[in-house]
Amino acid sequence: MDLISGNRPRILKVCRVYAWNVADRDDLYQEILFQIWRALPGLKQDIHANTWLYRIAINTSISFVRKRAARGGPAVPLDHEQLTHHIESRQTHDDGAEEQLARLYDAIAQLNEVEKALVTLFLEDCSYEQMAEVLGLGASNVGVMLHRAKRKLSTLMKESS
Repeated sequence: MDLISGNRPRILKVCRVYAWNVADRDDLYQEILFQIWRALPGLKQDIHANTWLYRIAINTSISFVRKRAARGGPAVPLDHEQLTHHIESRQTHDDGAEEQLARLYDAIAQLNEVEKALVTLFLEDCSYEQMAEVLGLGASNVGVMLHRAKRKLSTLMKESS
C-alpha cells in the first residue's frame, strides 16, 4: 500500500519517540499498521491522508504508552545502559552527531504525550494547521504549546550535556 510505504519513515520516527527498545518499537509499529488497516474503511476523501495517518500513529502511540504504564511497566523503557548500547551499536562516521541525536531522543522521551506529538510533527515539518488537525487543537494553541515544548526540550538538552 502506497500510503504506508510512503509514510514508513514517519511512522518509524513516531515509534522511536514513544518506544525506546527494539521490541517495543516493533510492537508499536505493528499496532499502528493494524489500527490503520482497521480505520481504512472510514477514510474520507475530504481528509488529507497523511494527516489521517499521523493522527492514528500518534493516538495509537499514546495508548501504547498508557497501556504499558497501566501494566506497571515503564512508560519510557530507557536507561543509561540502553542509551549507551544504542550509541555504541550504531556505526557512523560522525559519533558526535549520533550522540547528540540519542540525547535528543532521550530528551523527547521526557516530554509529556502531547509535547512528544507536537515535537514529532514539528520535526516532520508539519504546519501548525496540520498539527492542530492531527491533535484536535486550535492552530494558535499549537503555537503556544509547541513553543513551550521546544523551550522545555532545550532545557532538557542543556541538562544532559
